Amino acid sequence: MKTIKRMLLLGIAMILILAGCAKSTDKKAVVVATMLDSEGSVLGQMILQLLADNDIETVNRLNFGTPDILRTALENGEVDLVVDYTGSGQYYHPEDATDTTIWNDPVKGYEFTEKLDREKKNIFWLTPSSANNTESIALKRSFAEANDIVDMADLAEYINAGKPFKLILSSKFAENQLGLLGFETQYGFKLDDNQLIILSSGNTAEMLQALVNGTNGVNASLVYGTDGALDKMDLVVVEDPKHIPPVYLPTPVIRGEVLDLYPEIRSILKPVFESLTLEVLQTLNAKVAYDGENAADVAEAYLKDNGFLEK
Repeated sequence: MKTIKRMLLLGIAMILILAGCAKSTDKKAVVVATMLDSEGSVLGQMILQLLADNDIETVNRLNFGTPDILRTALENGEVDLVVDYTGSGQYYHPEDATDTTIWNDPVKGYEFTEKLDREKKNIFWLTPSSANNTESIALKRSFAEANDIVDMADLAEYINAGKPFKLILSSKFAENQLGLLGFETQYGFKLDDNQLIILSSGNTAEMLQALVNGTNGVNASLVYGTDGALDKMDLVVVEDPKHIPPVYLPTPVIRGEVLDLYPEIRSILKPVFESLTLEVLQTLNAKVAYDGENAADVAEAYLKDNGFLEK
């Protein structure tokens, strides 16, 4: 009988050990991915460092790809946690927006995208930054001043006068009613194919370099609100008083299955993203994109200087 009892106790112990092992393996590493730009590098590094500081294992997939590639990977479960932008909800759920101007409102646009993704995709949008990385058109300062261009109405007048104009931009912005098409409609001008250089990606570093160098006659470029290039490259943004493009707030976006495993990620990232104002992101992006600093070092310095990591 003693032998049987020992065997039973040993069996129970083995079951408990195996159950504990199985439970521990549930805590998978979180695959963190971002788009192909300096902002993705900086914000992605912040996320990696914050999760590591909280003993959450990660896999670094920063600079994963273009926005559409990143989104597809998130939906397919290839990556778990990404940095995305609230206004992109117009592309993810176009059939649900009878009034696309909802994405011009920072609060309503966020809430609408968050609700649709949560209910339809089991994808959760966490706390966003307040920095509006919206789409605008940038010009060289000297060009804008020489032609008295301050806002989109001034630019429309310049274009309609038949003066030389060539815009470099992404395909999504070129084809969007909340992008170039909206600018053309609302401000009363029309660009032909010879006045456009359309790139498949939204990487503005390449576009702005073409603007600065005047490549192929480019004298205007798509630019994003948090881009650190403006002061560094002596560029100005053409003002848009009608607010045509949507609001794009950078936000951590995570698959529901992963958030269930690590619910603390929501509170870990919240105060950091709340601290990221437009000016802060412009400064951080410029350090990487134009001063050549390492994104991991820039992220670490910001987190330590602001008390999010210990020095």
